[in-house]
Amino acid sequence: MPSASQYPAPRLDSRPVETFTATLGDLAAHLDIAPPAEPHQAFHGVALATDHVRPGDLFLGIRGERSHGARFAAQAVAAGAAAVLTDAEGASLVPADVPTVVVEDPRRAAGPASAFLYRDPASAMTSIGITGTQGKTTTAFYVAAAAGMQTSGTIGSIGTTVGDDFFPPVLTTPEAPELQAMFAVMREQQLGTVAVEASSHALVLGRVDGFAFDAGVFLNLGHDHRDYHPTQADYFAAKALLLTPAHAKVGIVDVDSHWGRVLAAQATIPVRTVSASGSPNADWRAEDVVLRAHGSEFVIRSPHGERVRFSTRLTGAFNVNNILAAVAALAESGRDLAGLAPGIAALPSVEGRLQRFDFGQPFTAIVDSAHKPEAINAALRAIRTTSPAGRLIAVLGANGNRDAAKRRMMGRFAAMSADVLIVTDDNPYDDDPAEIRAALIDGARSSVVEIAEIADRREAMAAAVRMARPEDTVVVLGKGHERYHALAGGEIPWYDPDVLREVIEAL
Repeated sequence: MPSASQYPAPRLDSRPVETFTATLGDLAAHLDIAPPAEPHQAFHGVALATDHVRPGDLFLGIRGERSHGARFAAQAVAAGAAAVLTDAEGASLVPADVPTVVVEDPRRAAGPASAFLYRDPASAMTSIGITGTQGKTTTAFYVAAAAGMQTSGTIGSIGTTVGDDFFPPVLTTPEAPELQAMFAVMREQQLGTVAVEASSHALVLGRVDGFAFDAGVFLNLGHDHRDYHPTQADYFAAKALLLTPAHAKVGIVDVDSHWGRVLAAQATIPVRTVSASGSPNADWRAEDVVLRAHGSEFVIRSPHGERVRFSTRLTGAFNVNNILAAVAALAESGRDLAGLAPGIAALPSVEGRLQRFDFGQPFTAIVDSAHKPEAINAALRAIRTTSPAGRLIAVLGANGNRDAAKRRMMGRFAAMSADVLIVTDDNPYDDDPAEIRAALIDGARSSVVEIAEIADRREAMAAAVRMARPEDTVVVLGKGHERYHALAGGEIPWYDPDVLREVIEAL
């Protein structure tokens, strides 16, 4: 895990040490397309952005929302690119003397081309792909913990871990060239397992094309990304792509939700179902569940009748779901069930996921990344269920430049569990912060809750800390692991745990 105060500098490169070589002719044969004019031209890496180009790379000229990437081919060649892969339109934009491979859809070719160059690195490990509206990050770390953190990697919204090493995040799921290069790094480091957060964007845009996960996990489906997916059905269809032959060998589906049951019935690969509520129809079940403020205990029953007791330091019923899915994915990929329990018990926390902090304060202080309606509901209900004595004081904002329809729902779900809701700013970007806060407050007014509006995030956190009594819990929602606060004028450095510590120490 990254440190709580800063990102350590990675000790490894984000590309493998070993030099890989392929020719354009070999690539064309692999992609089953016509051979290019310069079939013997070699390349040693793949890059989608000009600032990622290294000498000898194959540059991918892909059409974007505003312009065609092939317009930057000359810039990529100046940076050392040896050749360009693009479509027919892009080929007309590439300088005439630059070796070029023409494909129908260069974005869809990115994954297969990168996996081909690096010799299918994911096949050297047990690979677990995880999708769902919430829980992807935690489940990925449970996979790594259960399999052994020293010999496992994770790729997701917090960043990329390679054993003890860490790379800061760029996208929840990196673009295909970066993903395959990181798989090759993990292979060099002799890792045995990798867990990858497969976002809906990644599945639609082909970032995880070119290989199939040993297991694909579907956790849940809530309200999110409606600025990208027009309807909930579209969003579901994007997530469901993980459980197709092109992307996974077996599916692990949580059937404690409607969408999980729908997917289990329609998936086109073998499926194992999981249920933390103990549904007798599920293949994998959690039984004898005991939830506490500082962890949980339960028994996992396998399809073969094995019963193994698990414990975790993370709280919340939803984490039982996450652990069950992680364990089932590893066991269905050949791991011994009983051997997975010690690693789960040893995981102390996942950054920004119901993460508790002790800065000497008399009350409980928690930072959580929840910024979607269902995630807010799950996080606050978990705190309320396991810490019923005092008041629950929640600090909440909502992002700008994003799905505006979820803001009222966020406020409503927060108000359902919180005793005090302090509405503040959280990455408003160019949107009117006052309008964002008003939408949150409008949703919260449907419940009996004390509401305060404090635009400045630091002041909002300080207000929550000042009003907290010893038996209370203060939870700061939204950012979790993020290291920035995005305002109209740009981003400023920001880390909720650091700010929380500062306002507590100022008491």
